[in-house]
Amino acid sequence: MSHFKLTPEQRAALNTKSNWRGSLEVGKDWSLILLAFALSLLWPHPLTFVVSLLLLAAAQAGFAILQHEAAHRSLFASAKLNDFIGEYLCAQPILQSMPGYRAYHMTHHRLAGTVDDPDLIMTEQYPVAPSSLKRKLWRDASGLTGLKSVLGLMGMAAGYWRYELTGRVVRVEPAPHGVSGYLAAFIQNNGHIGLLWQVVMAATLSALGNGWLYLLWLTAFIFILPICMRIRQIADHAVVAEPLSTNPLLHARTSNARWYEKLWFAPHNEHYHLEHHFMPTAPCWNLPKLHAILAKEGVIPAENQSDRLLSILQRATTTNPAALPQ
Repeated sequence: MSHFKLTPEQRAALNTKSNWRGSLEVGKDWSLILLAFALSLLWPHPLTFVVSLLLLAAAQAGFAILQHEAAHRSLFASAKLNDFIGEYLCAQPILQSMPGYRAYHMTHHRLAGTVDDPDLIMTEQYPVAPSSLKRKLWRDASGLTGLKSVLGLMGMAAGYWRYELTGRVVRVEPAPHGVSGYLAAFIQNNGHIGLLWQVVMAATLSALGNGWLYLLWLTAFIFILPICMRIRQIADHAVVAEPLSTNPLLHARTSNARWYEKLWFAPHNEHYHLEHHFMPTAPCWNLPKLHAILAKEGVIPAENQSDRLLSILQRATTTNPAALPQ
């Protein structure tokens, strides 16, 4: 299992990038945003507001994955398109930084399966008691996680904290000097672009006579997106066969996903996370092909496969005290 390798021909085919496919993936998420606001603009009703909220959260989850794709330089064949669109049309609308994410995320891939993996802190505690998972999800649904995320993203853009998405807080040293130093860092890191996107959305909706609908975007970002991200994190790396193995077949998971799971928790084939770790340079639209190859070869451990993405939450909880990490 640990010695399985793709043929050079397979690798070349799976590594093929595409500008039009990358544009299609980005277009999907922007289409969700347009559809979400159009629904509430044309048919204002509590039910359509809820549907809009869910669609906006799906788009935001999609942007997070597209930022990830761009960080791997696999979203577009053109390097310039990859970096420009990854930063300005995917990362910044959700207040992220694609270059910052790239530097942090490459460390995760380099150290995956080791105790030094920066993302290990998010999954090493699993399995947890059901009550513990409920508390985590309640923090997300209450908005506490989302508000802390906004504060953290602003602080990271200003150079106050080191860019990291694990919840760990590390001050940047040496720190910028004074207010002007933090403001300069904020602008250098494109933090003002993220805020500008919020102004553009709110102003556009105001021009259409319903500026308050921007609150749907904020509500999705603060109250729903954190739940989507937590479930995705659990599905990707929690309770796998050997979390401290450097073999990607052992420290990551692949899952079948229902359409609604793909929409909110695993857009852009994120549920093929084992495949992504096996070949990080393969664009997301080629991951199903890689999955078919690995499945045919029988090299994926049973513990690292799931018939549904949400069923992994059952694996991530236990009522047996002896099974809890010490």
